[in-house]
Amino acid sequence: MNSLTSLFAPRSIAVVGASQDTNKIRGRLLKLLVGGGYAGPVYPVNPSSDVIQGMKAYPSVEALPEPVDLALIAVAAAQVMEVLEQCARRGVKSAAIFSAGPHAPVGERLQDEVEAFAARTGMRVLGPNAEGYLDAEGGLVATFSPTLEVVSPLPPGALPRRERVSIVSQSGAMAYALYSRARAQHIPVRHLVSTGNEADVELLEVVDYLIGQGTSRAILMFVEGLKHPGRLAAVAAKAADAGVALIVAKIGRSGAGQRAAVSHTAHLTGADTAYDAAFRRHGVIRVDKPEQMLALAAAVSAGAVPRGPRVGIITTSGGAGGWAADICEQAGLEVPELVPAFKEQLAAIVPDYGSAENPVDVTARVVEDGGSTLMNILDLVARADGIDIGLIIVSLVLPDRIRSIEERLATIMAASPRPIVFHSPGQPAPEGLDILAEVGGVHLGLEDFAQAMKRLCDHQAFLRRWRASRLDTSRPPAPRLALAGRAAGPLDQVEARRLLAAYAVPMPSETLAGSAGEAVRAARAMGGPVALKIVSPDVPHKTEAGGVVLGVAGDEAVAQAHERVLANVRRHAPHARIEGVQVQKMMPAGREMVVGVVDDPDFGPMVMLGFGGVYVEVLRDVAFALAPVDLDGARAMIDGLKGVDILRGARGQAASDVEALARLLVSVSELAAAHAGRIAEIDLNPVMVFPQGQGVCAVDTLVVMADPASASRSEESVQLAEAK
Repeated sequence: MNSLTSLFAPRSIAVVGASQDTNKIRGRLLKLLVGGGYAGPVYPVNPSSDVIQGMKAYPSVEALPEPVDLALIAVAAAQVMEVLEQCARRGVKSAAIFSAGPHAPVGERLQDEVEAFAARTGMRVLGPNAEGYLDAEGGLVATFSPTLEVVSPLPPGALPRRERVSIVSQSGAMAYALYSRARAQHIPVRHLVSTGNEADVELLEVVDYLIGQGTSRAILMFVEGLKHPGRLAAVAAKAADAGVALIVAKIGRSGAGQRAAVSHTAHLTGADTAYDAAFRRHGVIRVDKPEQMLALAAAVSAGAVPRGPRVGIITTSGGAGGWAADICEQAGLEVPELVPAFKEQLAAIVPDYGSAENPVDVTARVVEDGGSTLMNILDLVARADGIDIGLIIVSLVLPDRIRSIEERLATIMAASPRPIVFHSPGQPAPEGLDILAEVGGVHLGLEDFAQAMKRLCDHQAFLRRWRASRLDTSRPPAPRLALAGRAAGPLDQVEARRLLAAYAVPMPSETLAGSAGEAVRAARAMGGPVALKIVSPDVPHKTEAGGVVLGVAGDEAVAQAHERVLANVRRHAPHARIEGVQVQKMMPAGREMVVGVVDDPDFGPMVMLGFGGVYVEVLRDVAFALAPVDLDGARAMIDGLKGVDILRGARGQAASDVEALARLLVSVSELAAAHAGRIAEIDLNPVMVFPQGQGVCAVDTLVVMADPASASRSEESVQLAEAK
């Protein structure tokens, strides 16, 4: 048995704290469990009553007639630990705790005690502060949410042309809000799980379990912060192999969102840029709004997953079609010219005052014959070359319109090799949407349609890359230099240069001078202008300390610059250890970029790319990716910059050597991945990107080592998470 089977598919259940009063959480919990159709034995536990809601009650867990798989615990927070100990003694396999401490430190203490209990006994525990869960088709409703009294689960076999989705949320309120809205949009929900404060069972473990069940085509996640981020890669890989779309709303993009997350469940939201990078790397679809999440869920549930971005728009209103085309192209989709054969077929149907160009204005006349002509057009859309998605804009305000074409529409939808999605400019009739869902169709707003199709196109591209990577048995290169034993802090210039050179990072020729005379001789040997830079482990940012002089030529100027650099640094940092002055050959003009690495505490090393100079600080035009990246990933980082056209050669300027920049990103990422946990930071700033074909050069470099103790603790936490 999976360690979560007893929690989500129990053979018997005890409701501890059960009440006769169904207006209370403890009473509603029992009422919904029994009313939801659970088929196994249910044992109410309460020392104050012999019979509760018509069932024999027991004074304690230890008094139960048999060990149960699952205990649903809804008692005061102060009683939770004693109930758990009884469960352990009675052989209960799992528990869900609905109780929560009213505030810190009571809630925090309960959380710590439950976590220690689960680790000691091996019992799987959901919560505390969970709002429960349900298996809509398995007859298990283990929640007190009043939503279930109003919005009951779909019975097995309902909406047979729609695939099931599941919801896993760290917020109980958001879980049931998404559930109720999904049901209103004819999205069949199979599993819903609220994980609460996650003292033991956590969100990614639940997602992993549900993927293994094979009952969900998509899993919607509401995330405040991942307890074990190291699990994400393996869970996402399992989802990709199974063809399950992971759709996540991760709060914490804004400062207010981060404060809300911390105050709500004590989850640390982590660095949002790292979550973004991790989701992109592992094919998790991130959304910003509930509407986007539900649109994606509806499309996946209806099988409306496109193979490409080309949209064919068929509309009974020219204005609506033009608006739809604008929205699609703004989202990154294409509204292409139709292939001639398809256009000719449409022209034979479309009235003279319509248009057979994409968007195709078939005019309102096509629905005047009971929908027969519209069905002929849909049949063409289903079979046409040159498009990947069909968007049908037709009024569904009158339910009779969809009812008259129900049978033929079902046949076309079942046979179509591409998604056919409907949009009604006016508010569609609920009965019409019911029929559309029954035949496997989906209705979306224009903005939701465009965003959902673009994200699904990107996800399909990810899956193609993923499957190809599964066939690649090559392994990343082993570390080329050992860094064991290095103390925390910046590497000296010699060590940093040796490390970067081992990973083929291009750097200018340079010499360390211990005197003005040595600086002059080094400059003569290099020829042409040089730069002089202070070398000190205590001055990582040289420019701020006045430790950099550029474009120096001639013996006297070099000697004076050497003394000026030393004097500036001694004023800025009187106690700094000075190893000398670096004499570096000046590089020709190029585009200034910055390439760096930061070690994220959740996801490990991340590579950063941005425009150098004021751009990185003022415009914040940067891109991040988890290390390592391949060439395709590096190119995607470059394309992700807002100013990428500057590199490509905008307004008559020469194009920069983008491919050399991509190779540099790969090299730096391999370095960071090979020494994950040991390198805290890498800063190559500026990186000069020369004209196309002339390469790149890291002019100024900084490598900072991490605390070895911190690195070992990080590795240990990842290993513990994977083991559990």
